[in-house]
Amino acid sequence: MLENTIYDGWEVSRPSVGQRSYLYPLVPIGVGTAAVESLTGYISRLAAAHAVKTGTLIFHELRARIPCTKGVSAGRASKNLSHGSFYVDAHSLNGVGIRVRGWVSRLEQLTCVSRLDLLTVLPWANAISCVHLLRTRRVWCPSCYGEGCSTQPTYERLLWAFQMVTACPVHRRILESLCPSCGRTQYVLASRSRPGYCSRCYCWLGRAGESTSVDAELTKLISVAEMVGELLAASPALTAHFGLDLLRENVRGFVGSAGGYRRLGAEIRGVFVRGWIQRESVPRMNSLVELSRSLGVSLVRLLTQRINTGKKTHQKCPWKAHYRVASSIVEDGLRAALQAAIPPSLREIAGQVGYRSVYPLQFRYRVLCSEIVRKRRAAKRSSYPSATRAPVPRERIEKALIAELGKPGFTDLRAVAASVGLSSRRRLYKDFHDLRVAIVAKNATIKRQRLEANRSALTTVIEASLGSALHQEPIPTVEEVARRLGYATAKPLTSRFPEMCVQLRARRRRLRPVKHGLRVNRRFGPTGEHVRQRLTEALEEFPPPSCAQVVRSISGHRNKIRESFPDLWHTVHDRYVEHTLEARRVKREAFAGKVHQALLELHSQGIYPTARLVLAAIPQPQYRSREMVAEILRSARHELLAELAEARP
Repeated sequence: MLENTIYDGWEVSRPSVGQRSYLYPLVPIGVGTAAVESLTGYISRLAAAHAVKTGTLIFHELRARIPCTKGVSAGRASKNLSHGSFYVDAHSLNGVGIRVRGWVSRLEQLTCVSRLDLLTVLPWANAISCVHLLRTRRVWCPSCYGEGCSTQPTYERLLWAFQMVTACPVHRRILESLCPSCGRTQYVLASRSRPGYCSRCYCWLGRAGESTSVDAELTKLISVAEMVGELLAASPALTAHFGLDLLRENVRGFVGSAGGYRRLGAEIRGVFVRGWIQRESVPRMNSLVELSRSLGVSLVRLLTQRINTGKKTHQKCPWKAHYRVASSIVEDGLRAALQAAIPPSLREIAGQVGYRSVYPLQFRYRVLCSEIVRKRRAAKRSSYPSATRAPVPRERIEKALIAELGKPGFTDLRAVAASVGLSSRRRLYKDFHDLRVAIVAKNATIKRQRLEANRSALTTVIEASLGSALHQEPIPTVEEVARRLGYATAKPLTSRFPEMCVQLRARRRRLRPVKHGLRVNRRFGPTGEHVRQRLTEALEEFPPPSCAQVVRSISGHRNKIRESFPDLWHTVHDRYVEHTLEARRVKREAFAGKVHQALLELHSQGIYPTARLVLAAIPQPQYRSREMVAEILRSARHELLAELAEARP
């Protein structure tokens, strides 16, 4: 009898599978530290992880998916992608703004890696201005490149992208910007960017640690770099209440503790904190660093924490404003002026107490100044003579308007109002609407009649000018006649007298001097064989002449010869084109041979053959286009690799 066996149950639930990414999920380096990686360096490492050039990844995968932020293509991906202009301002990808947010968002979607904004200055966008924030050229520390190990790959630091940072805080040396091999600067992001290598000549930029003397200036630069590094290290842990309001509150505390803007400005040179509070402007990085160093407060604490300044130890009494003139003198002068029947003006009072402007008086005694101004204005108003002039009678105005309406000439309403004693035309518009409308209609009729008279006279002048131009020698053009009459174009003439303009042009065309082409046309009957013979001879010449050269040799008309002898014309043209293409091919092959020879010479010297170096190695090159040289280099490299592969045993 079989025994019943009980087995354990099977787990039939579907295992969890991680989200798949379009690009390799490369983990950023140094997040949360001062040596955090930059976004442009991350893009270069991402391209190296896919075994492609940085430019290939940018223009084939990234830029085609990221919408533009300005211009006519704003909101959608641009179809016309310019290579050169992109790398010029690619340094802004490490900064702040809508463009940086678009790149960070798209890279996070393609790689499935979150918080790529920590590779930029986006976390501090609410407190730091983008003006003079990042440098446009690439800088680096050779010692940071030189100490790279197998556990951590070489990468670009975000700290190096700041304009304020000019020294490495780790190796205590000045950052470099010139390649030691080619001696040129580089863009922050280029089509051939690679961390640790020059994007122009591909030389290694890292060097072993060198001993440098640390002086006072270098110590200052290192302290600035350390402050900016602390700022980058604190990016992941920013609080919700972080922003400009907290910075302004701290600045107000320092202003009150120092005793006003002037005393704080005396301690901190070149920093205008008044604009941060009153105009709500975003401070720049250099101003924040200078303020932090002068006050002895950490930059992170200044932007993220509320600082209790309290009372300074050396300040024995509360600060009090100092004025050039004593308050008792100013107040007595203002009160004495207020007691006068007609108070003097504030400018006169300021001059009496020793000020050149009224602002100190208004700032210190605003109420007294307002009372003085109010009393002076009322006293001067009461001293003005009262207007006792009687209003103009209605009958006088109506009689004047009827008289002007009966006159045949043009009527000026301003003159009518002044003649009856009115200061403006307002009463005419208000009380005499019908008479005013009748006068305006009469003026419009007079204007229309004048315009018609001028138009008929002008038409007569134009007709007479065109008629006389038909009998002049030499015959002028319609445009010349129009310019004689003062018109910029011939439109006034052609719109009024189109038939006369056509006659003038036709007569000018008939009497035009005979040219070479017309003489050839007349010779085509009896002398057309001369043209045929010349075209036939051109088919036997070498090098083959062009059709233009044949036409010039017989002094003929190009279009007439092509229409009269189409077969011979096309044969001469095709023969010239074939010869030109063959000569161009031979010249290109000879240039390709020189490029191949220069490539072998550079390869034997251990130098990477770039298009610039190859052109420099060829004496008097026939072509200067780097694109053509690059295309020839690609084919030459393939041939060289094939030869090396065949030579191997």
